[in-house]
Amino acid sequence: MRGARLLLTLALLGLTALPAGAQPPAVELYAPRGFGHVIGDTLTLTAEIALDAPFVLDSASLPTPRALNYWLDLRDVRVKDQGVRDGVHRYTLDLVYQTFYAPLEPRRLTIPAVALFAVDGERRVPVEVPAWSFLMSPLREIVATGPGPAMVLRPDIAPRPLPTAALRRGLLLALGVALLALVLLAWQMGWWPFGRRRARPFARAARAIPASLAAPAADPVSAAARYTGALQALHRAFDATDGKGVFAEDLPGFFERHAAFRAAEAEVRRLFAASRRAFFGADPDGAQRVLSPADLVALSRRLRAVERGTA
Repeated sequence: MRGARLLLTLALLGLTALPAGAQPPAVELYAPRGFGHVIGDTLTLTAEIALDAPFVLDSASLPTPRALNYWLDLRDVRVKDQGVRDGVHRYTLDLVYQTFYAPLEPRRLTIPAVALFAVDGERRVPVEVPAWSFLMSPLREIVATGPGPAMVLRPDIAPRPLPTAALRRGLLLALGVALLALVLLAWQMGWWPFGRRRARPFARAARAIPASLAAPAADPVSAAARYTGALQALHRAFDATDGKGVFAEDLPGFFERHAAFRAAEAEVRRLFAASRRAFFGADPDGAQRVLSPADLVALSRRLRAVERGTA
């Protein structure tokens, strides 16, 4: 009887702390599953707290992260003010615990209640986040349930092979396309092993002309001879490309049969004009004014690019 009267007195004192017409704080607790937890697991308890305005949650009453006992730590405390709606001030409180208990058999443990307070000026009312219990499981068994000694760890689960056939096919296809592209590029550029195929006439001329013009000479006559030799090298490329001798009057037919070279038609006509002055007019100096040695080298390289299809 004495205990009952004491509880009744405490309840009346708690009710008198509330203003007239006010409702006691409401706390709804949301917890994870209550079983299957092992040592090291983290457990997050979420409490939805509803207070009659103008009461607010006393931040000084919030617990601080710490070790609660030898097997339970409070790792984090997060509170979010949801504001006031319909005269009710709502809060969301997240309590993150971590358990370090290592049971030898399944055992039920309890996370203790958390005592908070709501305040309104000088008025102060208690708010309690209820306790929550859960079932801990051992990492390994003590009593063997099958043949063999107890306390034997179960074997690891064998990894499931991932399907890689489609990836291998895609990789092989990509490698095949890359190899084919490399072979085509080597054939186009004349790289090994295609370097020994029949040399392209303009490519041969483009290699020979700079070397011919750069040969040392002691007198102007030799310089003129080098220039006319470079002109001849380029004319031989035209002849080899068309399969017959190509003269200035043959250029329209040449461009019709080899349309790719039409892009360099103006420079080619300058070449034939310079050749006419050098070979038929005996005026190599005048020929160089029409087409300088540097322009001759540039023309040979451009014709080589047209021949390769890279111009």
